[in-house]
Amino acid sequence: MAVFLITFIMGTFVGSFLNVCIHRLPRNESIVAPGSKCYSCGTHVAWYDNIPVVSYLALRGRCRWCGAIFSSGYLAIEVLIGLLSAAVVWLSLEHFQGGWNAAWLNVMPGTPQVLQAIAAAMVLSLVYYLVVATLTDLRYMIIPDELTKSFQLVAPYLAALCGTNLQLYHLPAMPADFGWFSPLPVSLRWLLDDAHQPHMRLLVEHVLPLVMIISFLLILSLPLAKRVYTTWVPEAQRWKGNDYRDFALGVAWFSGTIALATVVLTLVALLLPFPQGHVSNVFLSVQLSQSILGALTGFVSLYTIGLLGTMLFRRSAMGFGDVKFLAPIGCFLGPLGVVMAFFVAAIIGTLVGVPMRLFKAQRELPFGPYLAAGALVVLVWGPQIYGFLKLHAAAT
Repeated sequence: MAVFLITFIMGTFVGSFLNVCIHRLPRNESIVAPGSKCYSCGTHVAWYDNIPVVSYLALRGRCRWCGAIFSSGYLAIEVLIGLLSAAVVWLSLEHFQGGWNAAWLNVMPGTPQVLQAIAAAMVLSLVYYLVVATLTDLRYMIIPDELTKSFQLVAPYLAALCGTNLQLYHLPAMPADFGWFSPLPVSLRWLLDDAHQPHMRLLVEHVLPLVMIISFLLILSLPLAKRVYTTWVPEAQRWKGNDYRDFALGVAWFSGTIALATVVLTLVALLLPFPQGHVSNVFLSVQLSQSILGALTGFVSLYTIGLLGTMLFRRSAMGFGDVKFLAPIGCFLGPLGVVMAFFVAAIIGTLVGVPMRLFKAQRELPFGPYLAAGALVVLVWGPQIYGFLKLHAAAT
């Protein structure tokens, strides 16, 4: 119980920082300086008035100096992040010791509790990313590039410190048991031959050309995207000014981060030794490859759907912010998991959007929050959903 209470308290401090991110990132303001201040009188908030939850309740949600009312949303986000942090730690400790932990970390020094804590921290980084993106999208109808681009840069390596992108394949916590490779998809089984000797060069030879081909196709698609979004959509949705430049830079940034992750995968697979032979090398390399393939699947699938949907319906079918948002999620869920997350998001969007249209709601929700919800569903219940679908497919 004490662990969850401590995690909740630490989560509220993280929530206080995320409040800053949610407020400042859409405004292109620094999240580091200046410090928090009252936006009515301009007085900087002292440290003792900036203690999460406690200060808000003690001051009754008002500025100490001018009495201006602070939004209750600040308190709600601090409590929400605290609860989510405690929930992730609880799930990690009670339910997903094998599913969320990275198998290759078992060769590293440390107790199982330390490894679980590392995995939980990595999952929390994804959860915090989803929360910030969701709330900025709901408030400002935008997912800031500063958020998606920075997380895309580190997501492949954070995902390699937890086992979420392999949990659909039921990999074990301990890498020494080669027999557990049997549930892996066919595309990964060739990593081991009959003598259980890893063929890591084959992994690199499969992933590297795929990354190069997709990156090349993305670059080739830029002129088509420019034509579609400048002439095929209504005037209000057409690219203006630097929109195309920002789009091209987004594609270049994504391709660059994936290229960097592929270089790291190559070095790990071919050069990095491990103290217990090559087994952990296999697990780490597979996780990195799943991160890369998951990011590619998330980015390319939404990008293609948006481009083709816009050409078909002659109106913007998908925001590019959603495309950049889904890519790092794919690192944590893997290629199969991120596809499942998209379909779950579509189902949730239908369940929410149809009643809103029937009741003629004044505002439609952006798709980003649905993608975040789909990612959380797959993160927690992905193996059960995957097992149900496999069972249903086998029965039919």
